[in-house]
Amino acid sequence: MDTILNLWKDKRVRNWGLVVVAVIVVSIFAAGFSSADAGATTEATEVKVVQLEVGETIEASGSLEAQPFASLDWKTNGVVETVKVKPGDFVKAGDILIGLQPESTSASIVSAQADLVNAQKELEDLLTSGTDLAQATIDLKDAQEEYKSKLDYVNYLNNDKNIPLSDTIVYIEKTRGGGYQYVYKTREYRGPATEAMLVEANNNLALAKGELDDAQRNFDRLNAGADSPDVIAARAKVDAAQATVNQLSIIAPFNGQVLSVDDHVGDVVNTGELSVNLADMKHLYIETQVDESDIANVKLGNQAEVTLDAVAGVMLTGKVSAINPVGEVVSGLVKYTVRVDLDKVDGDVFLPLGTTANVVIKVKEAAATLAVPIAAIQNDSKGEYVWVIESDGSTTRVDVVSGSIVGDLVAVSGDLKDGDRLQLINDGGFQAPNPLGGR
Repeated sequence: MDTILNLWKDKRVRNWGLVVVAVIVVSIFAAGFSSADAGATTEATEVKVVQLEVGETIEASGSLEAQPFASLDWKTNGVVETVKVKPGDFVKAGDILIGLQPESTSASIVSAQADLVNAQKELEDLLTSGTDLAQATIDLKDAQEEYKSKLDYVNYLNNDKNIPLSDTIVYIEKTRGGGYQYVYKTREYRGPATEAMLVEANNNLALAKGELDDAQRNFDRLNAGADSPDVIAARAKVDAAQATVNQLSIIAPFNGQVLSVDDHVGDVVNTGELSVNLADMKHLYIETQVDESDIANVKLGNQAEVTLDAVAGVMLTGKVSAINPVGEVVSGLVKYTVRVDLDKVDGDVFLPLGTTANVVIKVKEAAATLAVPIAAIQNDSKGEYVWVIESDGSTTRVDVVSGSIVGDLVAVSGDLKDGDRLQLINDGGFQAPNPLGGR
């Protein structure tokens, strides 16, 4: 039974199956006429060649999906404090949909709220105004000049051997009144720098270098702005604290429509429980599977029409947006996944996600073609043919090649024209086309 069903799903087998059914019906109909004359073995009926607008399509099925779509669940245990949305509401990315009571969750989440405030303050301090950058520029210039001055002085002391020097001698002398006093005598001279002078100069240079480094770091941080290491580290602290605090809420990850809400105020929820289904219903698509015999005809951009089992009377349109070139075996047949992106749906139409979608992909635009009744096509070892009735009543064999089936007609190519009369013959030697291979 599975083999028969799989064969019926194959479009070529199904179409040729219709041919066989039509032939059987015509045979039974003709048999009714021939019963009046049991001796007659052949009945002839006249039909005409007609012109039709025929296109080529491929039929398949899949399910209606939305992108993006998210099933949002809880990341911690707690008690629901607020429910801000209901099914059908439209929300924006970052909106809080449902919140928990902070005291009903873990202590780490509560402490993260304080950590978040401190981290945000630190980040704000780092991302200061342009005035601070201007002052940092001035401070850096002053520090550079001070450092250069101290460096030049150290080099002067180390290299010049004729440095002005002085020393002071202190001694005590007796005054005229019989007392004593200190006497200071200073001597001026030139020579190499003393050890004490070099030590003091190098200490001052080291201090200037430290002040210069501080000024440089402050300038670099302010000049780099959001890209500075300090700002990046501060932002990481904010993100970590925010992620923990976010466990208190169900937050919309994108703009979309709320499809379902499972929680109510006062509910006790647990980690991993589903809370909200959210989807962007403006971006709908269908993934369907096309048989290997048809996939070569499917091209990106092919137009498609879609009907839904769950919503009668609604016709959606779209186009092929992706074709997976890697096939997979499904019920013994090789199939290729084809994605059809649907056009925006106007109006307030209920479109349940997951419903079965019937897809008709247009692989060839409709064009004028000739068609004949299915039963008019004969078949022998040379191929398919029809009998054309000439003006004098005689018949001429014309070879044809059959194509798409439209109702009880089949498109044909051959030396025919619109309005040609054909002879439909039913006799014991008629052979219907073989649906499992060959004509």
